[in-house]
Amino acid sequence: MSCNGCRVLRRGCTEQCILRPCLDWIQNPQAQANATLFVSKFFGRSDLMSFISAVPENKRPALFQSLLFEACGRTVNPVGGVVGLLSTGNWHICQAAVETVLAGGALRPLTVGIPPPSGFEESEAPSRNKPLVVNGLGGVLVGESRPSAGGGRNSREHTASFGSGLSEMSPEFESGVVKKVGSKKPKLLNLFG
Repeated sequence: MSCNGCRVLRRGCTEQCILRPCLDWIQNPQAQANATLFVSKFFGRSDLMSFISAVPENKRPALFQSLLFEACGRTVNPVGGVVGLLSTGNWHICQAAVETVLAGGALRPLTVGIPPPSGFEESEAPSRNKPLVVNGLGGVLVGESRPSAGGGRNSREHTASFGSGLSEMSPEFESGVVKKVGSKKPKLLNLFG
């Protein structure tokens, strides 16, 4: 008899089916079909099968579960995905998305943004008035806000335009030779002013 994953993908199921062990952690047969269909639509049927076949048999259920969470996370939060939801403390959104998929519901991306987790204080969030400092290693740090000549509000007149070019922010690319990383003082960028 065909497993629920093969049935929904309309492929022949054998005794050595690679999908069947991946779906054992899901109790409901319809939920198994919903999960398989959602993951295969997100990653593609052939890519799903090659992902699963590239992993040892004992790791396949964990891989399928990981792919399901990633597909749900990317659908709900296209920019950050499941890692973005986890790092912002909004894992419950991804879990709710997985439960929705298993129940046969449809997912839509969050339009406003990811809500802060409960107990999150405004003082923990980076301020929109704080400029960013790009360090020599390519990382971005939040710096202290400086009042501009416009009376306390940040003025865009004194900042570089968005399309001003890479050489203004990274002079090492101007000459064609990459200089030693961290050889000069970090450049201060005010991206939210």
